[in-house]
Amino acid sequence: MPKPNELNSDLETRPVVVLQYLTLIHYRESVFNRIASDPRIDFTICCGQKSPYQKMRNFDPQPPLKVKWIKNFVINITQMHFLVWQWGAIVNLIRTRPNVLILLGADPHILSSFPLFFIAKILRVKVCWWSHATLSGQGFLGRWLRLFFYKHADGILAYDEVGRLRLEKAGVNPSTMTTIWNCLNDGDYKLSSSDQRVAKKDRTMRVLYIGRLYRDKKMNLLIEAAAILKDRNVSLVIDIVGDGPELAATKEKSAALEVNDVVRFHGAKYDDELTPFLADADIGVIPSWAGLSAIQYMAAGIPVITEENRGMNHPPEVSAIIKDETGAFFDFESAESLANTIETTFPNVESLSNSCLNLVRERFTPEAVKEAIILGVLKINAS
Repeated sequence: MPKPNELNSDLETRPVVVLQYLTLIHYRESVFNRIASDPRIDFTICCGQKSPYQKMRNFDPQPPLKVKWIKNFVINITQMHFLVWQWGAIVNLIRTRPNVLILLGADPHILSSFPLFFIAKILRVKVCWWSHATLSGQGFLGRWLRLFFYKHADGILAYDEVGRLRLEKAGVNPSTMTTIWNCLNDGDYKLSSSDQRVAKKDRTMRVLYIGRLYRDKKMNLLIEAAAILKDRNVSLVIDIVGDGPELAATKEKSAALEVNDVVRFHGAKYDDELTPFLADADIGVIPSWAGLSAIQYMAAGIPVITEENRGMNHPPEVSAIIKDETGAFFDFESAESLANTIETTFPNVESLSNSCLNLVRERFTPEAVKEAIILGVLKINAS
């Protein structure tokens, strides 16, 4: 057993790590608290309180999580596009001079990240990007700039293997990269074993959608698929849990296609309110843009169906959806293909459910993500 002075020495030599973040966004609470509690690093978050994501909730920090509050100056262009300058971030970097500075993903929306990168380099602070590891979306100049920052960073914490391999192929040193995956809060993993699921007494397919209703989510495809399945005399129920700018249009389409008897709208639900829906569902459908909600379904043992991945159509969490293992993909913008995929997936729900639970436990829990982040940071500090 180590002596007390040896333990104190370890604490004194652990690297100081500053995560430059936007706000304390609620779905990060569990993983941030785990990182803060880990004795291997001295962890602080530097962030603002005004979120550029207008519908995202934040959480209040509790010890041992340390937060350095600064001010976010935000210009909202659309609901999902914005510009941010973080007042005080540069001063905090100069005063703190951490061993490792973590920045968010070479994101052109966060203007202050780029001077922070160069100042950290001048101060000989090691810099890494917590990143989707994408290169497209901003044209040739945007790709060149992102690749410049990724190549000159000391490390990259990539959300998935696809992104990591993309950067490796583009010439980024693979030894600097760590795949960390992604996760929700502990409370979103309550349904983590098949014995908690509701036993079905009939062969009704229970399909679930949870999330905001935006145009990009293509909810029209799910309503059209419901009409196709109803015409085939397939027994099904579709629960839509959420609100958003497309809710009224989605309800109108449901009425026009005469599927109100199988499509049920429940409005926005959070936390424990979601439990009965997750317990009852057989299949989760995300018509488009499958992000962290895919992990929410899979953590409850629900296989996920989403649109085939074309270019930047999905965030990196889509890599958790593995055909014939944890879910399935339907043809791009095809309601008929979605209906067929729902119907053919249903008989295999039990085996897919077990695969979902196993994959989530391996990669997508707060504990797994915390461990990957810390190992990645320690590798960067030692480089």
